[in-house]
Amino acid sequence: MDELKKKGKKLCFFLPFLCIATLFLFVPFINMVKNSVTGTAGGFSLEHFADVFSKTIYISAIGNSIKISIASTVVGLIVDFLLAMAVVNLGKKKKSWYLSLLDLTSTFAGLPLTFSFITILGTSGVFVLISKNLGFSPLMNYNLYSLEGMFLVYLYFQIPMGTLLLLPAFAEIRKEWREAATLMNCGALRFWLRIGVPVMMPSILGTFGMLFANALTAYTTPYLLINNSIALLPIKIADMFVGDVRQRPGLGSALSIVMLAMILGVLGITNLVKRHFEKGKK
Repeated sequence: MDELKKKGKKLCFFLPFLCIATLFLFVPFINMVKNSVTGTAGGFSLEHFADVFSKTIYISAIGNSIKISIASTVVGLIVDFLLAMAVVNLGKKKKSWYLSLLDLTSTFAGLPLTFSFITILGTSGVFVLISKNLGFSPLMNYNLYSLEGMFLVYLYFQIPMGTLLLLPAFAEIRKEWREAATLMNCGALRFWLRIGVPVMMPSILGTFGMLFANALTAYTTPYLLINNSIALLPIKIADMFVGDVRQRPGLGSALSIVMLAMILGVLGITNLVKRHFEKGKK
């Protein structure tokens, strides 16, 4: 009886979490699945999924979101790896200052971030105007309001989050390994390619999955920059629920499930590869 009472008390602490998870996760998800397979005339139907994979606008939205998400994730992961490596080698004061900067930049998003990028790289942005005066061609005709131009915006999302996620992984690299590699005349690049990166690969793959999901679901800043001038999956989903002309929650739910499937697919693949590297460690 005493053990049951103790277990009951422990379960009481999880009740608020279960209520929140039910109201904000499970109920909306079930409703989303229901709407996605309910036809316009009522009853079970896959017409919304047929629209998603047959109409050019939705195919373009999926393609554009995948392109910019993968590109920003790959480049961001490389930058994050180098930054995390640099932070690990910093002193305590410099490290705490840099971590505070990462925390600050990770929370700087939405409308303030949009205005910042417009001020810096917009049509009349500071860097663009300076480049025109100096004749610096890479920035003279920079178009922030295009898919290629928004790459820097997406890269900005990836750097703070990826660096913070990779920092604990560097604790797995022992100093003895570096010292032994140095004694065997092994350069830094060879050490990281042969030893460091393979050891950290599970953490790198996990970070890749998180960064991909972060980029794929980004909405506020891309919406404020391009609105509907470029098809992106999160923007199209939002339009189905809050559109001024016509709301189509069934189609929006189908698009949401497609996006969720893409995220789960990437996370599933990275987890399978992670297991391979984890078995190799053993």
